[in-house]
Amino acid sequence: MEQTEAKEIYQMGVEALNDCDYRMAGAYFKNAAKMNYKPAIAALEKLILEGKYKNVQSKQTLSSNTESKELFEKGVDYYQGRNNTKIDYVKAFECFLSSSIDGYASAMNWLGYCYEYGKGTKKNLDSAFGWYEKAANANVANAIYHLGRLYYDGKGVQQDYNKAFGLFKKACDLRESLAYEYLADCYFYGQGTKINYEKALQFYLKVKPRGVIEYQIGCIYARGLSTGSDYPKAAEHFQKGVDFGHAHSMNNLGALYYNGEGVQKDYNKAFELFKKASDLGNTTAHGWLADCYYYGNGTKKDYQKALQLYLKAKSNGHNEAQIGRIYRDGLGTSVDINKAIEHYQKSIDFGNTDSMISLGILYYEGKGIQQDYQKAFELFKKSSDLENKTAHAWLAECYYYGNGTKKDYQKALQLYLKGNLYGYTQSQIGRIYESGQGVKKNLTEALNWYKKANESGKDCKADIERINNLLNKKPENKSIDKTKVETKANSNKPIKAYEGDKPYIFVSYSHTDSKVVKEVLQMLINQGYRIWFDEGIRAGSSWTENLMNHIKNASHFIFFLSRHSINSKYCLKELRFADRRNKIIIPICIENVNVSDEIDFLLGEVQMLFKNNLEKEEFMEKFNSSNHIEICSR
Repeated sequence: MEQTEAKEIYQMGVEALNDCDYRMAGAYFKNAAKMNYKPAIAALEKLILEGKYKNVQSKQTLSSNTESKELFEKGVDYYQGRNNTKIDYVKAFECFLSSSIDGYASAMNWLGYCYEYGKGTKKNLDSAFGWYEKAANANVANAIYHLGRLYYDGKGVQQDYNKAFGLFKKACDLRESLAYEYLADCYFYGQGTKINYEKALQFYLKVKPRGVIEYQIGCIYARGLSTGSDYPKAAEHFQKGVDFGHAHSMNNLGALYYNGEGVQKDYNKAFELFKKASDLGNTTAHGWLADCYYYGNGTKKDYQKALQLYLKAKSNGHNEAQIGRIYRDGLGTSVDINKAIEHYQKSIDFGNTDSMISLGILYYEGKGIQQDYQKAFELFKKSSDLENKTAHAWLAECYYYGNGTKKDYQKALQLYLKGNLYGYTQSQIGRIYESGQGVKKNLTEALNWYKKANESGKDCKADIERINNLLNKKPENKSIDKTKVETKANSNKPIKAYEGDKPYIFVSYSHTDSKVVKEVLQMLINQGYRIWFDEGIRAGSSWTENLMNHIKNASHFIFFLSRHSINSKYCLKELRFADRRNKIIIPICIENVNVSDEIDFLLGEVQMLFKNNLEKEEFMEKFNSSNHIEICSR
């Protein structure tokens, strides 16, 4: 009987709705809803959510209307199992709905929650948003928080950090504690407002402690985002996060122990924390744990485990670089240059300047790949432009030797001085000042740098002795001793190659030209020059090594140009090697030839001596004026 009456009242509401009389329609639907007529309840809810029927009670009405409040309290009993009530989400939902229809704002908030999470009804984010908004408009702090959360997460509504921030701030002003964390996040990440770490910290400290909150607080203290780094406080909060079982806190506390920041450095503790976090699937901890295995910190070195963990870890510049090194050097696995290049490139994509150098070195030295000075130069330059000091030195090498770019001794010197100064680079600076390449020749400055290099562990004793002799000796008279020149050039006395520790000249020539070459060598020996040359056939690895060592140890390098030498692969190899080792090259032309672009490039701007066009006296005069040649004479 009641349902028949309710249906008639509902129909009257439908007619009013068709006439757009929303106030009357709502009144009819509300009366039918009180008779528990389902269509009327749904129609009334729709009108309310569309804002066509206002039903929120005023404070005065609310205080006197105990029925809607009792329905709400009964709903909470069913939802939470209070007052010995059995939990029943369906009944809770019905109570909240009836109370909400009656205009009870707190019930609207709970009704929104039921719709959001599908408690006692089907999940409906649109209805959830609508009821939260109704309750928020009635200044229910918890509803304001929930509404902000929907905007923050883009849940059932377009994501809008600005609206979310405003709602969280309003909820916090109303002392809604659940909103503190979200407002802190907005300040921390700059969502809907400017980044303000001080305010973020202020609100995080108000939040009920749990793992992620302690982690955020620890991060603010560790990074000095609020009032400067405070590692002891960071360690304190990370430890609290660890106590909650929070994996990120374990990882960050491990990092503090690993680096000795805010706590006593302890690789063992660091290892334990990284392992615990890694076992919980923390990808950042995988990388730290891999470092422990790679370097043997807190555990034994184990390159296989390190590689496995780096491959599992969160991809970043460091981890990809480490994988590249493992494959390059074959640590715990076979050497795989292609994989090394692949991971170095990934690291470079993250902006890792050390990987730019590592990949550049592979191209520079041609290890496992085609040698490519141009690519090496580009990688060294990219890293150098990002102020990597090691890259400065490698880029200086390129400019010094003309590898991948034109020779530029001025740029080489600037870069050597900017880079990490160690034995080799200090000795290179010394050579530049000694030779006056790209800078004013300065033997005193050269001596200073050779001494620094020697102190750094680079053996420069011979260089120091040579410069000291030059600085302490009077200039030698380089005029020709005609009696020596007139000595028979074709003497049957054997011409012996010099072996010793003093500076000498390495001679590169084609054996086809032996007769002419030995005439010149006889003159040089008669003038007191120390000469080293080969008289055998170039064959065998030991002989090649012998040649290389004698070029390395020589201070000067004579290259006899002829149609035979410029077409000899052995002579060209020697010339290239001498150029890379920065030897002072003296080209002696014994017949007219057209040199290739490569030889022209290698010889650079060095003045050529034309033996075939000069008298003996004039030839020796010019030879004696060669750069620093006096150090090779007795």
